[in-house]
Amino acid sequence: MQRDVLSGWPGWLVLCVGWLLGVSLQLAESVLWAPSAYLAGLGGATVLQGCVGWMAWAGRLAVPWRVMGSALALCLTGWGSTGYRACQQQAITWHGGVQDLALTVRTEGLPQPMAGGNVRFEARVLEARALDTPTTLPWRSGALVSLIADAASGLGEVTAGQTWSLHARLHAPDGLVNPGGHHAMRYLFEQGIGAVGSVRAKAMRPVMVSPASSVWQGGIDRFRQRVRAALMQAVPDAQAAGVLAGLAVGDQSAMDRADWDVFQRTGVSHVVSVSGTHVVMLGWLVAVCVRRVWSRSARLVHRWPAPQVAAWLSVVVSALYALVAGWGVPAQRTVWMMAATVALKTSGRRWPWGLVLCGAAVLVTVWDPWALLQPGFWLSFVAVGVLMSDGAQAPTDGRWPQQVWQGARTQWRVSLALTPLALVCFQQASMVGLFANLVAIPVFTSVITPLALLGVVAHGVWGLGAWMTHLTMVTLSWMAAVPGAVWSTPELPFACQVAAVLMGALQFTAMPLVWRCMTWSWFLPLLYLPRGWLLVPPPALGQVSVVAADVGQGTAVLVRTARHSLLFDAGGRLPSGVDMGQRVVVPLLRALDVTQLDELLISHEDTDHVGGALSVLQSVSIVRLRSSLAPDHEVRAWHAPKRLPKPHTRCEAGQSWIWDGVRFDVLHPHADDYARRSQLAPNALSCVLRVSTLAAPQRSLLIAGDVEARQEAALIDRQRAGTPATNLASTILVAPHHGSDTSSTMAFLQAVAPQQVVVQAGARNRYGHPSPEVVKRYQQLGMSWVATPQCGAWVWHSQMPGAGDCWRQHHAHYWVTQPSQGSP
Repeated sequence: MQRDVLSGWPGWLVLCVGWLLGVSLQLAESVLWAPSAYLAGLGGATVLQGCVGWMAWAGRLAVPWRVMGSALALCLTGWGSTGYRACQQQAITWHGGVQDLALTVRTEGLPQPMAGGNVRFEARVLEARALDTPTTLPWRSGALVSLIADAASGLGEVTAGQTWSLHARLHAPDGLVNPGGHHAMRYLFEQGIGAVGSVRAKAMRPVMVSPASSVWQGGIDRFRQRVRAALMQAVPDAQAAGVLAGLAVGDQSAMDRADWDVFQRTGVSHVVSVSGTHVVMLGWLVAVCVRRVWSRSARLVHRWPAPQVAAWLSVVVSALYALVAGWGVPAQRTVWMMAATVALKTSGRRWPWGLVLCGAAVLVTVWDPWALLQPGFWLSFVAVGVLMSDGAQAPTDGRWPQQVWQGARTQWRVSLALTPLALVCFQQASMVGLFANLVAIPVFTSVITPLALLGVVAHGVWGLGAWMTHLTMVTLSWMAAVPGAVWSTPELPFACQVAAVLMGALQFTAMPLVWRCMTWSWFLPLLYLPRGWLLVPPPALGQVSVVAADVGQGTAVLVRTARHSLLFDAGGRLPSGVDMGQRVVVPLLRALDVTQLDELLISHEDTDHVGGALSVLQSVSIVRLRSSLAPDHEVRAWHAPKRLPKPHTRCEAGQSWIWDGVRFDVLHPHADDYARRSQLAPNALSCVLRVSTLAAPQRSLLIAGDVEARQEAALIDRQRAGTPATNLASTILVAPHHGSDTSSTMAFLQAVAPQQVVVQAGARNRYGHPSPEVVKRYQQLGMSWVATPQCGAWVWHSQMPGAGDCWRQHHAHYWVTQPSQGSP
């Protein structure tokens, strides 16, 4: 009897949960323990499992205790193995600052084309040495690096498996750190990338040492690259080509950012990436074909039954497709579940769908523990859980009207279950997703994806796939433009996130209806989150809060009062096409529940200040635009469809207003500066804003934009003349011109006399900001200063003592590295 209970599915489910709990505990650590601690955990798990096994063999341990003991051993194993792997990855992460090296590397993965003919690729270091010494650096051998090469380097056609000799400038993997920001450093850590950098072709032109020596060295990635190149040549429509490449070989880099916005607003992102549906579809087609062919031979059928052969070959082909498509979490999950299902059928066993799903989660996290932190992991498993429970509870009779009704009902259940999870992961969910998926899933699954795969052997088919893709995109774009298509919510506290996801999942269990209704209250934080529960709560009446975002080489400062919000600049747009407004500012506003900006103030027309403005205009309701931009600038000319242009006010000294007991004063530029616009550099027209509380004017903020020494001198002269609203003294100074030595003169710093200086600059920027001369002035005047590369987003509340907090320090994870100092 005990043997039957132990081999039952509840015991196995407890064991799976034990492993997942151990992995989760390790991922929650902000700092890694010593490797010996994790090895001790693995040793303890081995001893514990040995004791449990011995006592079970001796009949001295009841079945429940045997299960719990084994679950605890698996919990320790998950914690120890994940932690030890993390220590190994951290040990090969670059810690040598910015350094130029001579490398011999073997390329891996699928190279990614970039704007301007540049290419990004990954490579395994075979040998590394410093340029000024022939000594080999043994630590670098075997490390994985991510490199960018420009069009003149000769690496535009690089493929996986090649060996190259080149010079590269490397630094530790790093990224931007902001409230609500994406986790670039966690992705690099998960991929095992120990350093990032650029190829220095001017120092030495890269030389191919040897081509790929065997099929096993990057053979799959070379195949993916050939298919992508053929597809791009066969389909001139870049939009359709990007979608087809994503479905055929899992390469989504060619998809435009605007297309992704449409997919997200309509909730169909899963159908344009290689999801479980696509893998299952291919496996089903293989199974049907193999079964028919195998059944024609009596000799083969007697040797091995056709259903089993078809099932196992479908698993093999599906696994190969998943590998070709990049081996993402949804594809992994599907392959493992298919393999488990076929193995159970072959052995004559049957497990509940919940156990199969949990077992697949264990296998995914054994392969990649950090997959637990990916939204795609949870979206994929929750969706499949709903589908499996729905299929188990409501089979159809096979007639097409019943199948259509069942399909619509299932899609409704999936959409309802995923809405809380999407709000938790992305702070937004599609309200038109149900209808969009009813269109997109049949079209993409039954038409576009098969055409994308068939085009690998018959390139002409891709033209039809491109035409169908274009028609579908037109329909989805229309749905995305519907008012109220997206429901947004701020970033929730962890307890609220767990409650909301559980509430969505419990609606499709066998739990009594009364109990399920009782869980609806857990959904309330998604409808209204108390102000004090926000990631960065808004200030009290008469106070001000500030978030200086980490946007690289650019400026974006969010200023909030009790009921109003102002954004000073919107970050830049990089030559690669990365838009800091879309990448950083909009997610930050969404995470902090800023659904409307009472004012967007653009200081001047330099790209690092105005480059992200269009993304902000498209994503957030804005009452007024204030700027020094020319009348024909694209930001001033932009307007939303069927809406009037944003009211615009020219930024001019002497303007002032009061919000909730907080005063805002514009100190620069003057009216006569605009009359000389053609004679002045853009920095000379940069807006300067001072924010102060009426109750305590000494608690104030000065955002100086990009003014330089001449404009600083003019500000000082007007202050000495006693002109109204020209007081410069401030508690906080956002450094002018990112800390350039053309600004922050000694006289200006003495006039402002800040307690804290905040420098918004890019890590290893080519301008050398902040300038060593400027930093020296801060030190001479005894001023505390922080720079966003080391600080991340900087947060300050006027009602709290101190001079603000660094987001990077208060939200640390062991995969977050400090940016290296040095040249880019």
